[in-house]
Amino acid sequence: MENLNTFANKKAFNPLNTICIVTGGSSGIGLELIKELKSRKAKKVINIDIKNAGQNDIDFFQCDVGNSESVKVVFSEIYKKYENIDLVCCNAGVARDDDGLASEEHWNSVWKTNVLQHVNIVRNCISKMVEKKNGWFLITASAAGLLSQVGSATYSTTKHATVGFAEWLSITYGDSGIGVSLLCPQGVNTPMTKNIKDGGVAGINGMLEASEVAKISLDEMCKGKFLITPHKIVKKYIKIKSEDPDKWIIGMRKLYKKYVN
Repeated sequence: MENLNTFANKKAFNPLNTICIVTGGSSGIGLELIKELKSRKAKKVINIDIKNAGQNDIDFFQCDVGNSESVKVVFSEIYKKYENIDLVCCNAGVARDDDGLASEEHWNSVWKTNVLQHVNIVRNCISKMVEKKNGWFLITASAAGLLSQVGSATYSTTKHATVGFAEWLSITYGDSGIGVSLLCPQGVNTPMTKNIKDGGVAGINGMLEASEVAKISLDEMCKGKFLITPHKIVKKYIKIKSEDPDKWIIGMRKLYKKYVN
């Protein structure tokens, strides 16, 4: 096993007997995270979503995670029932095709779900976690947050913001007993991608099943890892981007012409 000292998290996450929350847990990666947490003997898994998928043995709270007051009410109810929260998988997300003409209303809608979700959730549980020196956040971003997303200004921008927030969260609270993992996959077979042939540009290196991504995520958290890239080639792309940004931009323009233009 890899040495924990090489990872940003000072401990590992074991789901056994834990209280876990998953946002967007009614479908896609969120649903598979719930299944994986249950299979690894989490004590209780809670789904926060707009719609209820009707999973057995799951507490469900209907909530728009982009709405600060709604998140506050839900977490208040959860803390009335459970003394602590061991893991929050901030997984809800939306993707829209758009460009430089996207309206303010459009931007606000995507921003609230993809970015403010994480802010709203942390605001309502970080104090209790720090007090107990226990808690973990699995934040779902995307390889688009490390690279870019051709064909969607909002997705690319909000996922970059998510990456930045996750990094800040780990830097700020990592010495206070709080774990943070950042999930950045490329193409995954979910309802979000089902109408896109071969996953579009995100599927250029193959599509993973949501169940694979959930398993990989928890396996990496069991090691204490911060950055989780189920598609291993993503780290190669990050290196190319950092070493020669101009060359990388030119390459991304070619992808834009192929998949969007």
